[in-house]
Amino acid sequence: ANRPWGRRRRFFLFFLIPTMLWSFSGFLFRSDFLMSYKLLIVQALLCICIWTVLQFYFFIRSFYESHLGKERLFYVFLAGTVVLVLLGYIPRGIEVTASGINVDYGIWIIGIGLLCFLTLGVRVLYSLLRRYRTSPDPVERNQIGYLIVAVGILSAFDLASFAPGGGLYPLGHIGNLLVASILIYAVVSQHLLDIGVAIRRGLMWVGLGIVGVASYVGLSLVVHRVASFPVNIVELTAGVGVSMVSAILVYRLLGGFSVRAERVFTGERYSYRGQLFNFISKVYDVPTLEQFGSQLVSLLSQAVEAERACLLLPQMGSGDFVARFAYPSAEDNPMAKLKLKHDSLVVLWLEREAQALPGRNLSILPEFQALWREEKEDIQAAEVEIFIPLINKTELVAVLVVGSKRGDKVYRVGDMDLVESVAGRVAASMEKEYLHEQLEEQSKELALVNRLTMLVTSSLNIQDIFEGFAQGLKEVVDVDWASIALIEGKELRFLALSSTIGSAWEVGDRIPLRGTAAEQVTRGKKSVYEADITRRSRFLTGGQHLKQGVRSIIYLPLVSKDQPVGSLIIASCRPDAYNSKQIRLLEQLALQIAVPIENSQLYAGAEQRARIDELTGLFNRRHFEERLAEELARHSRYGWVFSLLMLDLDSFKTYNDIYGHPSGDRLLSQVGKIIMASVRSTDQAFRYGGDEFVVILPMANIEDAYVVAERIRVEIAAEMKAREIVVTCSIGLASYPSDGVMAGELVNVVDTALYYAKHTGGNRTYLSSRILSEPTTEVMGGGRPDNLSTVYALVSTVDAKDHYTYGHSRRVNAYAVVLAEAIGLLPEEVSRISTAALLHDIGKIGIPDKILNKKSRLDDEEWEAIKSHPKLGSIIVGKVPSLLPCVNGILYHHEKWDGTGYPEGLKGEAIPLDARILAIADAFAAMTSARPYRDAIDSEEVLKRLRKGAGKQFDPALVEVLIGIVETGFSAEAEASRELPGKQPDS
Repeated sequence: ANRPWGRRRRFFLFFLIPTMLWSFSGFLFRSDFLMSYKLLIVQALLCICIWTVLQFYFFIRSFYESHLGKERLFYVFLAGTVVLVLLGYIPRGIEVTASGINVDYGIWIIGIGLLCFLTLGVRVLYSLLRRYRTSPDPVERNQIGYLIVAVGILSAFDLASFAPGGGLYPLGHIGNLLVASILIYAVVSQHLLDIGVAIRRGLMWVGLGIVGVASYVGLSLVVHRVASFPVNIVELTAGVGVSMVSAILVYRLLGGFSVRAERVFTGERYSYRGQLFNFISKVYDVPTLEQFGSQLVSLLSQAVEAERACLLLPQMGSGDFVARFAYPSAEDNPMAKLKLKHDSLVVLWLEREAQALPGRNLSILPEFQALWREEKEDIQAAEVEIFIPLINKTELVAVLVVGSKRGDKVYRVGDMDLVESVAGRVAASMEKEYLHEQLEEQSKELALVNRLTMLVTSSLNIQDIFEGFAQGLKEVVDVDWASIALIEGKELRFLALSSTIGSAWEVGDRIPLRGTAAEQVTRGKKSVYEADITRRSRFLTGGQHLKQGVRSIIYLPLVSKDQPVGSLIIASCRPDAYNSKQIRLLEQLALQIAVPIENSQLYAGAEQRARIDELTGLFNRRHFEERLAEELARHSRYGWVFSLLMLDLDSFKTYNDIYGHPSGDRLLSQVGKIIMASVRSTDQAFRYGGDEFVVILPMANIEDAYVVAERIRVEIAAEMKAREIVVTCSIGLASYPSDGVMAGELVNVVDTALYYAKHTGGNRTYLSSRILSEPTTEVMGGGRPDNLSTVYALVSTVDAKDHYTYGHSRRVNAYAVVLAEAIGLLPEEVSRISTAALLHDIGKIGIPDKILNKKSRLDDEEWEAIKSHPKLGSIIVGKVPSLLPCVNGILYHHEKWDGTGYPEGLKGEAIPLDARILAIADAFAAMTSARPYRDAIDSEEVLKRLRKGAGKQFDPALVEVLIGIVETGFSAEAEASRELPGKQPDS
């Protein structure tokens, strides 16, 4: 019930049902009740018997046939029996006597029975025997053995039931019980006892039983014959004595008989199995992994008659399973070269399933279809028959690989049991020995690496100690030539060198990096090994190495702080001089010595490269930001001034599009050189990004900076004209502290000046101080307007957009100005608030008219659109440099004193003062104006609402000031109706 109900189990159930009915009907037949129905019971019993045989046949066929097909025609035997029963031909008669019930089955049942048993029995036995001979799976063959035994028992007992006198005993029921028990064991059991072992042991015990009985009977007859008197106490005593003697005799014979029986069936394997079990019992006394592995593989191979076997152990570092111990150890053993990747499907399956994997399953099971082609070919070349995992606590310790059996035999279940049992018992010891060996090797390697690393760090001049370093390496690897080569730009410089065979290079020599192994290993950060460069050399330096007699060479990356700095190169005059273990040790060593090798000069060079723009040779933007912060701090400390120059190339994009990026890069490089040649040695030039450049001019006022800027501009224009290139430059200038005291302020101001220079014709220098003084008409190409007429234009745009609130901005302006003046703000602050009040609703330009003019209640989506207008307004105003001070007032004029406003949810005095003033002025103007959804509210009610909102929506102090202003009779409408200063009357 706990197992999946497959096709075979359903057939087994269909067999058990008629079997139980047969036994039940037999019980009714032999009982003392229902005497008048005995004939009917016999008729049913005969039909059920034929049915049982048919179901048993179908069940057996399910083991080697995927579908029955025409086999179901055999139900004709059951149909014929039923017809003959109904016609009264079966049985011919029944007689009930005092001694029992006699049944005359007649000739018909004998004919049908024999025909059924012979047809089905011979057919199924033939199929089972053929399958038994051809199946390569020992478990399947063992299962078939059980089925053959079951067929024999069923045939014997059932036929005996219908023989003369057979009906006196329940032979059919006994046979059915035996068959059902055998089939249950064969079908349900996960691990079957080898039927050959079962038969051998059965024969042994039968033989011993016969010997015991014969001994007892023989001795008893002798005693009776000698005693010549009837049975009495002496006779009983003698019988007991005879029994004891017989038991002792059987016990004495048991050991020898068992050994001889095993020798008969196992042959020469018996001695090897004995040695194997003896080895396992003393496995903890094996001193080394070498002895452990070699003895285990040898004894196990001979115990199961394997032609070859191999033990695969994980390789340190990679985790791949490689052949370590092989039997036989001859070089022609294909298993000695076997290797399984740590992520191989075979390894993953063995670790997951923890059971043996037949080699033939690799081409049968779908999960192995994705097996790597190379690995599959290696397994086939090694002629692997079975993979056996050695698992300790769910960890795969090793893999035992077994080849085919000698004499083209097949492995039996007994062989598999032996192999898996041994693998399970030695796994823990194998892991212990393997880890012990790895620990010893790691200790030795670590000691060597530490010693060589300390040697490298003992001197700043690597060449002075490199000879000793190379001598230390010779303790573990073959070294005829060694070098440390560092990468410097596009070149490779030999920092240190040691050789016993001469060298094509000397310390300090440089060679092009391109085409060398150092280029590859530093790019991939992986070592490259050339086992024999006479067969193939992939790099430009291979020819020089060959001239010196080098055959094997390994290139190891030197990586510091995840950045490649060079390569450690080790070479030998022997081919195939380095194995994977030695390469791993060298990689660990290279990893340890990389940082010490990166001396102060290399470190300074790396730092310099990090601050330089490679294309122009100027400093980069990151360094500009660092230097600007330093200059601000320095000039602020001493009260000095300095200037900032920002340059942008005119028409550079067009040049790039026409002539391509390589030409554009060359042009940028030339511009960088002109800038460097035009500034003072104390000035610092940077590439800001793209075609933009920045120059910091320490302790230079704006007039001095203008002279430098003009010199740069004129030099660039002259150079471009000489090269017939239509590219000029525009320059913006700003000065500290007059144009700003923060880095962001200065950059924004100088960027704005540059913008004006470009959009007022280009090829000119523009000072930030001139921006506000020049008329708007100078701005060309849609520049950045920044005068009062722009403010009026924007206000008119809002009024035209929302005609229901026409003049609202002017009313808010009037209330905001009088409130600002009432609290004593400076004139420039009042002016800023006045402009912000006029533009506070400029963001409504981006809101659809249908929402602005909607008379009904706004839904959530429409309300979110309305709430977006402060942020949109701040973005629009932020594009105008002179209006930047107004941004905060516009952005936060819908924030509330208790923090429930929008867009940021600011609270209390965290809200800018400009925004708090605009919030009260905006609310008062809105409530006193008519809206699409309501009429205007009278002033008295508005004042009540203002007082109610004080401390919640509005700044309570400002509320009281505004109320005082209104109560004095101030009229915003009258103020708003006046012409704003400087505005021309409408035409």
